Amino acid sequence: MGKLISLGQYTYYAGWFLRSSFGIKRPLVSTMIINYDCNLRCKHCSIVAHKDELPNPHSMSYDQAVKKMKEHYDRGSRILFFEGGEPTMWKADGKDLRDLIHAGREIGYFVTGYTTHANNVIFEESDVVSVSIDGPRQIHDSIRGPGVFDRMMENLQRTSHPNIFANMVVMKDNKDHVRATVELVSENERIRGIMLNFITPPPQDLALSLEEKMAVVELARRLKREGYPVLNTDKALKELLMEDYGSRCPYWVSAFVLPDGSEYQGCPMRSTDSCKCCGFDAVREYRLISRGNIETITSMSKRFALSGQG
Repeated sequence: MGKLISLGQYTYYAGWFLRSSFGIKRPLVSTMIINYDCNLRCKHCSIVAHKDELPNPHSMSYDQAVKKMKEHYDRGSRILFFEGGEPTMWKADGKDLRDLIHAGREIGYFVTGYTTHANNVIFEESDVVSVSIDGPRQIHDSIRGPGVFDRMMENLQRTSHPNIFANMVVMKDNKDHVRATVELVSENERIRGIMLNFITPPPQDLALSLEEKMAVVELARRLKREGYPVLNTDKALKELLMEDYGSRCPYWVSAFVLPDGSEYQGCPMRSTDSCKCCGFDAVREYRLISRGNIETITSMSKRFALSGQG
């Protein structure tokens, strides 16, 4: 049965790629920002920086979330990610994040995942979990709050989830701790690798200069050559130095829904000042996939696109 599932997934992705090559542009990834709530106040968080400007409601209802998930599936999405705020805090209509994960599977999504600070709970039900790690203990806590690093590590030790990866946002505060963070991840048996991103302002004062970014990218490429589990592909790392990615960004690959139900084809920051200094690695990987880059397709699919059921 597993081989049949994998074959069906590979066949779908191949069809999606062929259709997109002929100009039929349909989203593949659906990102559900299900709430703005969080029990941390990280210094680089754009939600915290704009909490008074956020539209209501601050949390999506269960029925609305399922409705949007079905709509996006019908349009072509097969990869489903839940974001926040902190998505493990989402609760509505007697449901929690596990119910949304199960609903996504029932709808037919190949992969479900979510991003978390890992200070509350790690839900085993999803196919992939992205844990935010900003550096070793002292650096991580200086960005996210006292005791946050130890609670995250304690929760990681309690889980047996097979597909957890770290997500590091490199900024002024932690740019000199990239190697230490990669080594920390490499030594942790619960984490399968690390994805590096640059901060996408605001806040602008935490963003790196282009020269500082060049040093980080060269270090990341060197760490990959040394055998450390840096998940960014080499070509995508180079493209992270292209700060204004607007003309290259494949907006059509991803679709976003915010807690108030508003939708975006592509990043909600599109056409804003933040878009002109984009630090998200994912959009680079999307572009390379849509252009048939074999290294990226192979590397990203086994981690983020194929169901653990397959």
